[in-house]
This record gives sequence, structure tokens and C-alpha cells, in this order.
Amino acid sequence: MKLTQPSGEDANAPYFFLSYAHIPLAGSDASDPDLWVYRLFRDLCEHIRNLTAHPGAPGFMDRTIGPGQIWSDELADSLGGCRVFVPLYSPRYFISPWCGREWAAFHDRRACHRDPEGRGTPSAIVPALWAPVPDRGLPDCVKEVQYAHPELGDRYRTYGLYGLAKVHAFRRDYQKAVLHLARRIVEVGESVAVEHGTPDGLSSARDAFAARPAAGRRLRISVAAGTLDRLPEGRSTQYYGPTPLHWNPYHPASDRPVAQVAAGIAAGLDFRADVSEFDHTAPPADAPEVLLLDRWMLRDPEHRTRLGEFDDSDAPPVGLVVPWNDDDPDGDEIEHELAADLGATLPRRVRQGREACRAAVRGVPDEGSFREVLPRVVRWAEGQYLRRARPLPPPGQATPRFRLGGSDAWSPAPHPGDEKEGHDERG
Repeated sequence: MKLTQPSGEDANAPYFFLSYAHIPLAGSDASDPDLWVYRLFRDLCEHIRNLTAHPGAPGFMDRTIGPGQIWSDELADSLGGCRVFVPLYSPRYFISPWCGREWAAFHDRRACHRDPEGRGTPSAIVPALWAPVPDRGLPDCVKEVQYAHPELGDRYRTYGLYGLAKVHAFRRDYQKAVLHLARRIVEVGESVAVEHGTPDGLSSARDAFAARPAAGRRLRISVAAGTLDRLPEGRSTQYYGPTPLHWNPYHPASDRPVAQVAAGIAAGLDFRADVSEFDHTAPPADAPEVLLLDRWMLRDPEHRTRLGEFDDSDAPPVGLVVPWNDDDPDGDEIEHELAADLGATLPRRVRQGREACRAAVRGVPDEGSFREVLPRVVRWAEGQYLRRARPLPPPGQATPRFRLGGSDAWSPAPHPGDEKEGHDERG
């Protein structure tokens, strides 16, 4: 068989990339919850070394990323250059946005047969069953990918690789399954070529497993937060990343940036979320808008000035949400000071925020509360947007036209009861 090498293929990249759902530590003294995955990875690497002449590493498995952290350059480079993508199917895998983005980033790399006469749609994804997953638990994007490996027998389908590894009596079944998986990885790696991924392929990847929201409803989510190169005074680095979109106020209990959590909640409400960094000079959004605000930014005079200018502008109402981790030791002595600074810097936005949901402005203490509060703020923001953006009256009528964001904007007459809206909030 004549092999061809695609443009951009990196011979020194790992042969395969192992994608799996990290299990959080149960406590500081707990054993490694992903130890058995690592043992599988080592076994696969040993087989790949013996079955190929690949000059680079046999495989890549991330062992360093923890809750609230971001992907390392090594992880992104390995995913962008590997020959074969090996996802470990488990119930946790398909609810992990991180795994969904890894899947999407690899899937978006163009694949072709090395043999010009190859038939069928080329794919370099080789799934393995780590723990049984009901068919109804599989996202649509993975249902056409073969993963059952019927030649491995009933025990593999019933217990998965984790069960085979844990039960001593199944040791031979485990060894057979791992060798078969390694042979399949090599078969695919030698027959399918995948072009090198783009440098930002992982950071820009969507969550392939997330439900697709309705195309006609948009929600703008702006994030005003610190970054690693511009930390708020007195703040720890573990809550921040290279951009405000990496901000994770609920670390270590949550392993995702709050913007990503918010986008998932929006999708569940049938919105398509446009997530961006806060820009006080941006034109008014042509959709409902929610602002996720890091109160620690108020310790930075420049950020405080920008937020004050935003509050003084005539921009349309924005749903304000202030995530605040009650378990964050940095905030023990300064919470009340920052709350006062918020009211002094953004009095108009805070007043509007209280109309939407008092708890959202007071400080949302954990991710569970955030999931309860955000839908209420989104519905309020949508209501404000729809009232202000009603269809223009027919030409010739005396009713003034409304122009979003202009200083001469006219607001339509309120509906009966609008003046009472939001005043039944508690807490």
C-alpha cells in the first residue's frame, strides 16, 4: 500500500491522544482517581512502541490539568498533531465540555486516506469503552462511530476496560482488549492521514456534545474580569487565565470558566450565546445582554473608571450577575468593601440588577446558585430588550421611532404592571 503524508503532519507528535473525563479528587489525601486510566495509557504506549517505528512519543495523556485550569500548550500541540484520537467512553465523558471540545478540535482536522484508492469516509477516531454508556446517552455526533468491538466479547461490552482491569479474574480479557485497541490505533494511524490542527483549534473549538440551541435566539454574555497578566490587587492566580473568558470564580469546586457555564445554561434556555470580553465602548448589543462581573476589578483604578463610564452611558439595560465564591479565602476580609465599591461605581446597573434578581447582584456564592440565578436574569434581560426593540410603527404615525443606544431614544409606554416587575424578589 502506498502511503502519502498530508500537509503539516508532524512526525514528532504523539501517535495517539487519549481523551478522558477527569475525576476530581475526593480530598487532599485521596488517591489518584485517574490511576487506572493512566495504567491503560502506559499499556497502550508499550504496545505502540513495539508495533510502530514512530519517532515521537507513542501517546499523550494529560495528567496535569486540574479544576479551574486551562489547557496547556503541550496538550493543545499534542491534540493538533497526533495521528489518532482515542476517546474513553464513560458516563462522565459525554457530559464534560472539555472532552466535547477535544473531540471537536480533532474532528475539525481534515482527514484523508493515505492510499488514494481508499474507500469510505476516513476517520482517525478510535473510541474505547471505559465504562458502559447506554445508547441513549450518546450524543448524535458520535453515534456513527463504531466503538463496541464485538470481537472482544460480552465482558468488554458489559464491564468496559475499567471493569476488566479491576477484576483479577478478567485479566486475560483486559490484556486482549488493550492489545486489540493498540492494533486498531496503528491500523488507523497507518491508513488515515490527518492534517495538523490550527494553533487556536482547541481554544476556539465548540463543545461537540452540547445540545444545539435554536438559531433564531441570541444572547450576548460579556465578562468583566481580571487576567493572569493583570491580576486584581490581593488576588490569587488560580482563578484566572490569559483572558477574562478563562475566569473561574468557583475554583476548585468547579473545573470550568464561568463564561462556559453560562453559555451552557443559555443553550438550555434555547439561546445561542455570543460570549465576549466586556468593552465599555462597544455599541449596544442587538440581542439581550448579560454582564458577568468580577468585583475584584474594582480594586484597579483603570477598570473602575471604565465601569463607571459604562454606568453613566445611555446604553440599554443589561442583566448584571456578580459571581462570588463564599469559600474563596481571598475575599474574607474585603467582601463588604468590594460590595460597597460596586454600588458606588455602578449605581444604575446595580439598581437594574436588583429589579432582575437581587441575589445576582448581592453575590452568587457557588455554581449551583449561579445555575439557579442566571435563567432569571436572562429572562429579565430578554424582556427588557423586547420592550425596547418593538417593531417600528408604520410611516406617518406620530409615535416616535425607537433607536437602540441613542441619547434621543424613546421607550415605548410600559405594559400594565411593568412598574411592579422585579419587586417581589427575596433575599
